[in-house]
Amino acid sequence: MKKVLFSSLVAISVLSTSILAKEYNLDNVHTDVGFKIKHLQISNVKGKFNDYSAMIDFDPTSSEFKKLEAIIKTASINTDNQSRDEHLRQDDFFKAKKYPDMTFVMKKYEKVDNQKGKMTGVLTLAGVSKNITLDTEIGGMAKGKDGKERVGFSLNGKIKRSDFKFASGTSALTVGEDIYLNIEVEAIEK
Repeated sequence: MKKVLFSSLVAISVLSTSILAKEYNLDNVHTDVGFKIKHLQISNVKGKFNDYSAMIDFDPTSSEFKKLEAIIKTASINTDNQSRDEHLRQDDFFKAKKYPDMTFVMKKYEKVDNQKGKMTGVLTLAGVSKNITLDTEIGGMAKGKDGKERVGFSLNGKIKRSDFKFASGTSALTVGEDIYLNIEVEAIEK
């Protein structure tokens, strides 16, 4: 009897946590998927992607992410230099024709406090999948003019170019080994 009661309480707890989480869609007008990388070891080149989508489950009562899955279209890379962007779409970098999507699937979220946490998931880039961890900062929540709840948050992290066999034919003297990710998100309740 105690075992059945305990199992029932655990099931209710899991269900109630799932019920409190809400699904959100990206507000692409107020979202930025950016990065920076060293060039010639002396300056940073910044860029972003213009075409992306994500499915987000976020629990506003506990300030915790339950799910985040994102798709970024690699051909939408934008470094404010058309010839460089065309080069980055080629096979020595993003291989955009063969791998049109870069994906991130959250596996775990560790809450530090109501504003900060660590999001761990699998990033797949040009056919290579690796676990990465992103520092998460929740900017806040507000209702929009449409009455729907919005949440804002930042994801920041660093990946190694070589871990993804990305631009493996390019010297680290030309293009840095570390790629810094900076993603600013505003998402709207479904």
